[in-house]
This record gives sequence, C-alpha cells and structure tokens, in this order.
Amino acid sequence: MPDLRWLRGRLGNGPAYPDPPSRVRLRERERMVRAEWEALREQLAPAAAEHLARVGELLADPRLEFTPALGQNAVRRDYLAATEAYHAAGKLLDEAQDLPDLAACVVLADRAVELFAAARARHLGQRPPAPRPRCFYNPLHGTAAEPPRNQGVRKGRKVVAREAAAARRPACEPCRLALIAGESPNVLPALWTVRDARDRPVTVLVPYYSLPRQASIWSGTACGSYDDEAAGRVLRGEHRRRTVAPPAG
Repeated sequence: MPDLRWLRGRLGNGPAYPDPPSRVRLRERERMVRAEWEALREQLAPAAAEHLARVGELLADPRLEFTPALGQNAVRRDYLAATEAYHAAGKLLDEAQDLPDLAACVVLADRAVELFAAARARHLGQRPPAPRPRCFYNPLHGTAAEPPRNQGVRKGRKVVAREAAAARRPACEPCRLALIAGESPNVLPALWTVRDARDRPVTVLVPYYSLPRQASIWSGTACGSYDDEAAGRVLRGEHRRRTVAPPAG
C-alpha cells in the first residue's frame, strides 16, 4: 500500500502534510495500487471459480440426491434457498467488479452447502447443524473463533480493552490475536476512489467494510455472511449498486 499520510492528514485523521504529491507521483501511486489490486484479483478469481465448481459437484452428487416429501415445508425452504445461493454465487463470479464480490461468491457457495446439508438433515429427521459466523474482517478466513473464557488470569487494562474490542465483531483466531496485540488484522481490501486536497480523484485500497453502505451491499454484512437475503439481492442485481465504480485498469 503506498504512503497516503498526506491524504489522511487532509481528511483529519493524522498530521497535516502541506504539499500534496505532484501529478507524476500521484500517477505512480495509483499504478502501484492498481497493480496490487490486480495481483489480488488474479489470485482470488480462479480460487473462487474452483471453489464454486467443487460446490456444484457436491450438490449434483447422486449419492446425496433427495426429494422433499409433501408437507416437508422446512426441507423445501432450505433446499430452494440452497439452489438460490448457488445461482447467486455463479452470478457474482461472472459479474464481479471488485474483491468483495469474489469473496461473496465464496460465501454464498458455502451458504448453499450449509442450506443443502440442513435440508437433507431435516429430510432424514435429523437436527441440522447451526451455522457459525464468519470472520468479519476477512470472510475468506472462514468461521470466527470462539473467544476464550476468562480463566481468572490477571491482565492489564490495555489488554482487557483490546480483548473487548476484539470481541465486538466475529473474528478468526489470527485476526482476533492481531487485534488483541494492537495490530491491524489481515482485512479484505476493496478498491475505492476519493478526492485529494486539489479535488483530484485518487484510487486507494480500503477495508471492504469501510465502503459506504449505499455503495456496497457487502460492507455491513461480511460479504453476505450475516444477510439471509444476500442471494436474493444478488439475483435482483443489487450488488451492482455503487456510487463510484472501480476505475478501469
């Protein structure tokens, strides 16, 4: 990530730097940001495609095939929701504009598996497993860790405060430990455009959850992890709703 301290100072989040970079330096920083974003996308896009393909093979496995019986409303509901989540994941893979779209593809593919497993369990008269929340800071990290219970160990106020901050949102174990240590977790980035002191557009990478809610349906839902309506919103095209689209590379 390039050094944007001068920009943060202008936005009131740090010391002011009086001289914005020249146009040449600004272009070089943008080139670096786009190159980093492109490298991440080149890694994530094929991984998401492979993950979705594996989920498709699982859902089509004849050994797991079943038909909801008449009156099994909960089974039918979960079965149809699984199908909807899988189709929404495929739509995201085809139309992804940014990294959070690809992350949401993985999330909804996993959601399809969870719902299919729940439908099959209900069909067999079993209790479906309760879904576990994903890491908020980067949903690609998988399920969130259970915070350890207080075992009576004395801790300093700073450690206690950091543990409380780490417990505010679901986090995987590495992200939770980073927060407790006072470090930044390994967040999922998103491409965004802001204005500098001279009203020039500046492309930056920001944590996906810092995007305005009206610009991204993923910023407040951990890429659909905490939104039961995420699949339907994707199929209705709401994932395309952005006030500023990522600039073409």
